[in-house]
Amino acid sequence: MIKEEQAVRVVTLMLTWRCNLNCTYCFERFKRSDREMTFEMAKTLLTNEFNSFEQRDECKKGGYIKIDFFGGEPLLRFDLIKQITEWYETLNLPFRVLLSITSNGTLLDKNMQKWFVQHKENIRIVLSVDGTSEIQQTNRGKSSTLAPTDFVRDTWKDLHFKSTISRAALPTLSEDIIALLEQGHCISPNLAVGEDWQDGDEIIYKRELEKLAEWHLAHPDIEPMRIFMQHFISLLEPFCNRTPQKNCGTGSSMVAYDMDGVAYPCHLFVPITHGRYDAKDELSKIDFHNDEYFQDESCIDCKIRRICKTCYGFNYKDRGDVRKRDKRVCKMMLVEAQVIAVFQIHYLMALKKRRTLTEFELLALKGAILCYEQFHDFSFEIK
Repeated sequence: MIKEEQAVRVVTLMLTWRCNLNCTYCFERFKRSDREMTFEMAKTLLTNEFNSFEQRDECKKGGYIKIDFFGGEPLLRFDLIKQITEWYETLNLPFRVLLSITSNGTLLDKNMQKWFVQHKENIRIVLSVDGTSEIQQTNRGKSSTLAPTDFVRDTWKDLHFKSTISRAALPTLSEDIIALLEQGHCISPNLAVGEDWQDGDEIIYKRELEKLAEWHLAHPDIEPMRIFMQHFISLLEPFCNRTPQKNCGTGSSMVAYDMDGVAYPCHLFVPITHGRYDAKDELSKIDFHNDEYFQDESCIDCKIRRICKTCYGFNYKDRGDVRKRDKRVCKMMLVEAQVIAVFQIHYLMALKKRRTLTEFELLALKGAILCYEQFHDFSFEIK
C-alpha cells in the first residue's frame, strides 16, 4: 500500500461541450455544439501555466503538472489533442508533464489507436467504463464493447478505468466490477455525485462492497481498487485536532479553463454544469486556499466528517454554496468507511506477515482500526 504521488498542479482544458453519449448520471446538463476550444487558446493557456509552474518550489523539487483534456467527449476534438500533444513534444521543459484524456472511449478508432501508441509515453487515456454491457447500456445507452478496453489496458499498463456507481447500477455492482477485474482491468469505482440516494440504498451498497472486498482478499496478487486504499489517518492524534482539509484541490492546486480561456476552480464549476455564465464573479470572491471556509457547520459533530468526501462543485451547483453538503449521501459514506476499514485491517495484517510495513502503512492500519472501533456494526467481520 503505497501513497500515490499526486500532481502538484492539475490543469483541465474544456476542449468541447459536445458529447456523443447522454449518460443518465451526467452532471453536464448544459451541453452546446458551438462551444469549442481553439489551438491558439490552448497554446496560450498552457504556455502561461508552464511558465508559472517553472517558478514554483514544488517544480524545483521534482513535482509534476497534469494536463487533463476534458469535455463533453474530448475525442470529438482528436484534431486538437494531436496539435497540443505534438506541440508539447517540441518543448524542452525542465519538469514533468502528464497529458491525460478522460473519455468514454467509444470513438477510439484504429487510426486514433495507432497515433496514441506512437505517443503513449506522453499522453494517456483514462476510460470511463461502468461494467458489463448490460449496465453500460443502462447508464450510457451504449455497450461497453464499443470502447476498446483491451487496447487501453495493454497500451497503458496498470492505468485505472473510471467506473461511476449509479443508483441503477447498485444492485449488481460487485458482479459488474468483478467481471472487469477478471478481464485484467484496473478499476476505480466511485459513487455518482448528485445521485438521488434513498434510504435502504446503503444496505445494498454495503453488501456489494463486502463482496468486492472479499474478492480482493481472495486474490492478494491483484492490486486492490483505489476505493479500498482510502486511508483514515486523519482520525488519529494529532491529525484529528486540525482543521479538516478540503478533500480535493479545487481552486487551489486545480484549475479548469473553458473555451474562452476563463478559469474556474475545477471542471465542476464550468457553466456546462450549472448554466451560469456570471458564476465566475461570485466564485472569485471565495478563498479556495482557506480550508476552514469549506466546513459545513451542520456536519461539525459528525464523527466521520474528516473522512467523508464531498464535491464542492456539486454543492455550489445544487445548493448554491460550496460548503453545503449533499445529505443524501451520508449513509453511503458511512457504510463505505465501515467496509474499507475492515478490508484494510485484513489486507495490511496479511501484508505485515510478508514484509515490514512502511510508516505510511502503519499509520493507515492504525486509522483503519480506529475507524472499525468507532463504527463496528459490520456483517463482514474481522476474524
